[in-house]
Amino acid sequence: MEIGITGSSGFIGKHLVAALKGRKNLKISCFDLPKRDILNYDSVKRFVSGKDLIVHAAAVNRGGDSEIIAGSVVAAYNLASALRELKKKTKLIFLSSAQSESETVYGLSKRLAEIMFRDFSAKFGRSVSIFRLTNVFGEGCRPFYNSVVATFCHQVANKEELKINDPGRKINLIYVKDAVGLILKEIFSAEKRTFYFKRVSTNNTITVKKLADFIKYFPNISGPEKLKSKFQKDLYNTYESFRN
Repeated sequence: MEIGITGSSGFIGKHLVAALKGRKNLKISCFDLPKRDILNYDSVKRFVSGKDLIVHAAAVNRGGDSEIIAGSVVAAYNLASALRELKKKTKLIFLSSAQSESETVYGLSKRLAEIMFRDFSAKFGRSVSIFRLTNVFGEGCRPFYNSVVATFCHQVANKEELKINDPGRKINLIYVKDAVGLILKEIFSAEKRTFYFKRVSTNNTITVKKLADFIKYFPNISGPEKLKSKFQKDLYNTYESFRN
């Protein structure tokens, strides 16, 4: 099987590539800036050629409105158009975001990309799976960019003051390795289906203040062994990655 991954150097992409490496009878091809530009149709067309499956993890969630919209909408158009031209019915897995349920520019652009891929699947009978992921955290997550968990872990590890703008807001979180596990299951699934959509959430719902207080406690313990839940241990391991 030959798998192409867009955004393979990003947070989730890196973890996915690491989980796939070393598997037998599997070839991984990566698509990332600056060598390859997902807004360039010819580049996308060359990339998808010959692939059995594409995981679309690339995203633009910072910048001007036009950059953010292009990062979702133009990218989706290029991928769908390039896949449509292939004789091989290459499967597509799109990693969307729970922010698609918001009215932000990023959220609206992700929702439009979901619609585009759904329509592409329905019109041309191509296999498309969409995972609308809740807030993903874990090792390698960028502070002040990917996740509030990463931001708090960075600040605590560097003995900086935590700034909490909305302490009562509840957030739902998923550990990156658990998210990757769901993607792997879909990659290697033998089930034949044209379209699949899954809204991915967990039982890990916590207020921003409680999350901050919890992470602020981590310097007082020597390891995750005494922590009660897997969620707490995953948070601690994320914190530890910022101390190294």
